[in-house]
Amino acid sequence: MEPRSKVDVNRLLRLDEGLVHSDVYTNPEIFDLEIEKLFHEGWAYVGHETEIPEPGDFVLRTIGKQSVIMNRDSRGQLHLFLNRCRHRANSVCQYNEGNAAKFQCSYHGWTFQNNGELVGIPYQDGAYPVGFDMKDYPLVSVRMATYRGFIWGNLGRSPATLDDHLGENGKKAIDLFCDASPEGEVVVQQGCNKTRIYANWKFQGGDGYHTPFTHQANFAVMRAKRAGRKQSLARGSMEEGWISRDMGNGHYCLDSRSVATQGLRLPDAPWARKYRDSMVQAYGPERADFIIRANGSPHCILMPNLQLLSPDIRVIKPISVDEFDVYFYCAFLKGVPDEINEMRLRDTEDRMGPAGSINPDDVDMFERNQFGMQQTVNPWKYMARGLTRQTLDDDSRTPEAYRMSNTLIGHYSDEVTQRAQLRWWADRLSQR
Repeated sequence: MEPRSKVDVNRLLRLDEGLVHSDVYTNPEIFDLEIEKLFHEGWAYVGHETEIPEPGDFVLRTIGKQSVIMNRDSRGQLHLFLNRCRHRANSVCQYNEGNAAKFQCSYHGWTFQNNGELVGIPYQDGAYPVGFDMKDYPLVSVRMATYRGFIWGNLGRSPATLDDHLGENGKKAIDLFCDASPEGEVVVQQGCNKTRIYANWKFQGGDGYHTPFTHQANFAVMRAKRAGRKQSLARGSMEEGWISRDMGNGHYCLDSRSVATQGLRLPDAPWARKYRDSMVQAYGPERADFIIRANGSPHCILMPNLQLLSPDIRVIKPISVDEFDVYFYCAFLKGVPDEINEMRLRDTEDRMGPAGSINPDDVDMFERNQFGMQQTVNPWKYMARGLTRQTLDDDSRTPEAYRMSNTLIGHYSDEVTQRAQLRWWADRLSQR
């Protein structure tokens, strides 16, 4: 049998020297291998349970190139189904979201219950072999697992579990994100902003080096609002807690959780005091103070397609080697005053909306990056920032519930994060 790809991805990385070949971001054959190995044979984030709160609710999503229906059946049970009729493979769902008791193929009328069961075939009498049983042809189920309401799907046959994929550090990042709620739950029902970017999907975040340059306008506003507060790259140090962190399993974060001057600053108002009191009651004073100071934000990228940067849930959808979509969802917190969630929604809009202070800048940089990567003379890119100062860290300043012990760290501006992504990327793409 011919190998599925003739590309040796390991020859495109010289990470000990900090060198990465442009083909990593421009070769269509590599992109096809990524879809197969990272999305179709591994765990990919699909959506959140609260997006489909009622029996019969559904949303249409993708895993790699595969359309999937994420739904609840009439009894409220969660499912993931391939959006494909078992007859001639026509799609059975055409709407991005809704509520349905059944899914029907418009081509020949095969009808499926929202639990996947095939319940109707037009003109069936005498048309099929003896012994034909509709029970043998339900919608194809996709392997599914959840953690703290986050739903992941896996199209492959690997025995690896979602716990294996997330690892302890990935789960702790999700824990911190959810624990910004005194009830430990987020609610994702506010719609989303969508951006299409004409660049490679791996330019997806976790870069602390660019912020004072790419986001100069935003930095000027922040300096005015936060007089005397240190900026992550210009003045912050690793000793103060300005860190980039390799979380393992390809996941990584820009970690300022323990920086005393960072995070959510609550006003002296009744609603803010109510929120703080409820957090202390739920988690105790020390842990509540940490969560509030960190704003519940692990600022992490969970491979291959989920980012948690409070208050945002960001989902990556690769389209081609030089095109991808990003969906920005604002996660509301359950059990908090309305003012908290209003503040979170305005924050997501202000930064990540069409006229936001952050996302338009990033889109421009990613597309310029893709343009530069297509230049073929001397295609090796230098990604060695912080290579000589990265070190193992016990994360001792972090409460045990969120501690990422024995992880590789560098300065917030270092390229620890990009190298973490690419090591995992090469390992997964090299597997047969």
